[in-house]
Amino acid sequence: MTDQTEHTHEKVAKRAEDIAMTATVISAIVGIGATYAEPSGFYAIGVALGLASEPLIVTAAPVIAGVATVTGVISSSAYFYSKWKNRKQRSESH
Repeated sequence: MTDQTEHTHEKVAKRAEDIAMTATVISAIVGIGATYAEPSGFYAIGVALGLASEPLIVTAAPVIAGVATVTGVISSSAYFYSKWKNRKQRSESH
């Protein structure tokens, strides 16, 4: 194997980590926004009765949190795979 193909798994793990971190930051910001946009008072009663709709940010927050969770799982998997691959390559070279 060439040096470039041996470290592809490390590049993938780094990219997945960057994406997961970005998704986590976005999820946190949306979560904070959803907390402040949550309906209250008579507006909350209207939402509960179906007379008014929730703000989009409140509706989207759980979906965005789910995306952050999935990207975190993918990132963690890529990290551990890369670690395993590095150990395997080191043990084969000795």
